[in-house]
Amino acid sequence: MDPVTHALVSATLDRAGLRRVTPNAMLVLVVSGTAADLDLLSYFGGASGYFHYHFAVLHSILGSAILAIALAIAFRAFGPRAAQAAQPRFGPILLLCAIGMAVHLLFDCLGADGVQLFWPFRERWVALDLLPQIDPWIFAIIIVGLLLPALFRLVSEEIGERKKKKAISKGAVAALVLIALYVGGRGVLHQRAVQTLLAHDYHGAAPLVAEAFPDSASPFLWRGMVETANTIEQVSVPLGSGDEFRADSSLTSYKPENSPALVAARHALLAKQFLAYARFPFADTQTIPNGSLVTIRDLRFPQDSDSPGNICAVIELDEELHIRSEEIDYAGQTRGPKE
Repeated sequence: MDPVTHALVSATLDRAGLRRVTPNAMLVLVVSGTAADLDLLSYFGGASGYFHYHFAVLHSILGSAILAIALAIAFRAFGPRAAQAAQPRFGPILLLCAIGMAVHLLFDCLGADGVQLFWPFRERWVALDLLPQIDPWIFAIIIVGLLLPALFRLVSEEIGERKKKKAISKGAVAALVLIALYVGGRGVLHQRAVQTLLAHDYHGAAPLVAEAFPDSASPFLWRGMVETANTIEQVSVPLGSGDEFRADSSLTSYKPENSPALVAARHALLAKQFLAYARFPFADTQTIPNGSLVTIRDLRFPQDSDSPGNICAVIELDEELHIRSEEIDYAGQTRGPKE
């Protein structure tokens, strides 16, 4: 999920009652609720840095816990406070930091890119594939939930009603409930999309594995990926009333033969790490002077996708099939597989 929505979710939590926990709760929640995205800076270290550090170090349980403690210490020591007010207690600040970090991880796990929750102990990516990177529906729910109560409050003040200090915002509570219902609804639709994919054959081949990814802002349209014995199929999955699913319209990518060069490339450390990341890995082998070049990308992302997550592993082998070089690159900057 994008940092702006993370910040808005944190603000909603504050208005829903957490503002009572400690002074400056809003600031603590917003900072802790967005701090994990500092690993976005790894993008400037190139594709390899992005692959190794984004959605890993600060998006792991261990990294989040350490960051929450560090932020709590910083807010306790340097955070703003009212004149002559008692220094805020460490425990409540740490609680808010932990909540902000936990909610951030939860929403990122609901997306399709995934996070390495168990880094550095296990290279396992967790992704529930329910939410797109930017979800306008969640954004709209939060904006309405925060702005309407503020508008009503201004009207009340104009007619002379007493202002309630740190009152729980019913709009914020309603927004959180609606978001939970929306995510649950997307979960039901996601399951329907996967079942639809598994219930059909693709150009005469039976599906072995299927997954549906949030393709757009509409919860009724998903991007389906299906693996058969010899192919990987890409197909749109509409779930709206009157929409027909057409398995015969799938785009077919034929799996490459298990050549010696491909087998050797898969033994590269970087290739093993990438295969743990890729959901639908697809390899392309090219003959180059004095060797071979193997490119492995993830068909979870369309080939023309400009998402930073659309990366690939590039393994160069010499004539003896020894690894000459291995690197991570952005898929849009390398020659894609022949489909």
